[in-house]
Amino acid sequence: MEIREHRKQISDGGSLRTAGVIICLLAAACVLGFAVVLAGSSSSTQTLAVGGVFIALFGAAIAFLLEIPMIWIVRYGYIASFFFKSDISLFKIDEIEDPSGFNLSLTLILGLILLVHDWFTDKEKPRVLPAAFSMLLAGLVVCSVVSVIYAGATPLGGVSVWSLLTSILIVYVTASHFGRRDRIVQLVVGLAIGVLFTGSVALAQYSVGWPLNLPTLGTGTEGEQFGTQSIELSRVPGFMRTPTGMGWVISCMIPIILAPLVCRVKAFNLSQRFILLTAVLAGVVGIILSLARGSWIGLVAAVTLLALFGWFRLSERERSSYLVTVGGAFILSCVLLTPFAGRIYNRLTEDDNGAASVRIPLMENALNMMADNPLTGVGLNGYRTHMTRYDETGNLVSQEFPNPVHNVFAHVAVEVGIPGGIMFCALFLFAFAECFKTMTMQDRLMFALGLGAAAALVAFIISGVKEPGSLGSVRTPMRTLFLLLGMVMALGIIRRRVTPERFEEI
Repeated sequence: MEIREHRKQISDGGSLRTAGVIICLLAAACVLGFAVVLAGSSSSTQTLAVGGVFIALFGAAIAFLLEIPMIWIVRYGYIASFFFKSDISLFKIDEIEDPSGFNLSLTLILGLILLVHDWFTDKEKPRVLPAAFSMLLAGLVVCSVVSVIYAGATPLGGVSVWSLLTSILIVYVTASHFGRRDRIVQLVVGLAIGVLFTGSVALAQYSVGWPLNLPTLGTGTEGEQFGTQSIELSRVPGFMRTPTGMGWVISCMIPIILAPLVCRVKAFNLSQRFILLTAVLAGVVGIILSLARGSWIGLVAAVTLLALFGWFRLSERERSSYLVTVGGAFILSCVLLTPFAGRIYNRLTEDDNGAASVRIPLMENALNMMADNPLTGVGLNGYRTHMTRYDETGNLVSQEFPNPVHNVFAHVAVEVGIPGGIMFCALFLFAFAECFKTMTMQDRLMFALGLGAAAALVAFIISGVKEPGSLGSVRTPMRTLFLLLGMVMALGIIRRRVTPERFEEI
């Protein structure tokens, strides 16, 4: 009798949950339909913000009714936020710079939720960031604040410092939350899904011209599309503002996704490995369609590193089939890229309308700015404000091409001073050292991810030496760098948690 009553309660509970889900879905449909009606009478940002709130509320209600762990949704939402424009700028200051106002992002909100969750649920609270690494980040903040004060403490400088603090929070959240073996696997799978999504969107934009003209979500403003997506080239940006930005980001993500496949890591099940493989293929298509030559070079260099170091990690039995696998992957890639062979050839051989040659006078102007402001710089995100005063190039490049120097390291050093530029470079050296420590572990998963992270940093540097990037930027490439640094620190936490007796060959 008691068993029958218990079964009835379970059945009733399931029915109630099902009914609740149906009601929530009907209500969501009504609200979304009402939002469509009102869309014409309100700004797109307001409509999207309200729609986002309702979707979040309904999603939370459905997850509760279906007993889906909310933190799982937050975790993957945090990862997904790096693949589209998920921020808004309040109190607009300057439409040209980015951020153009006080920036609030989905990444920030979800990151804070993950931090609070970990604080109350994780019994172990290991040191998240090494002391030396924390000092480098603190030094960058100090240099940035001093540069802003020295430049006149403008509102743009203040919101740029806030953006830098948000980026540092990304490092801390990623390291803290994903510093466990099961979660780092989820991070890699989540990045693969994001790359697969971005590659698919890029292909759709190229083939059918949709989705475009959605600047609120990151397809770029009309000016950006006109400036970087010429009719002849038909470059596509995904949801990452510009084609170059998309290529830069995806070239950094592919090595992390590819490394577990190259190293034959068994911690990923069959379905996860399928996701990783399809993501790599979609990501390669996306990079090709971006027509970002620096990203092409970065990806080739990163994949070469993976192939070489991956060979040394395999056993004798696995090496026998390794060359066959690599050869098959190369042939598959060539077949995949055959439809784009003409575009690749044209991009490598045709005139780029001075895009390459303009980088030399841009660097000359940057060196003049750096020489006159060696310690304090010209202020975080203050490059455009001051560049014309120091322009001594023959063709006045800062007026002909009003953009910062296309070298992320020079850009940072000009804005926050040479000491800040040295600290920025030291972040990469520290991260490489952490990657190599991880690669010495017996655990094949850790070796693969350490190798993948190192290759990703190499890809970032190769693109970075030919593209601008401010520490105060909220655009995807710089945020991706801080995500990579956070992942490297997460691998360090996992490494310190594992004693030699617990090493596992996987």
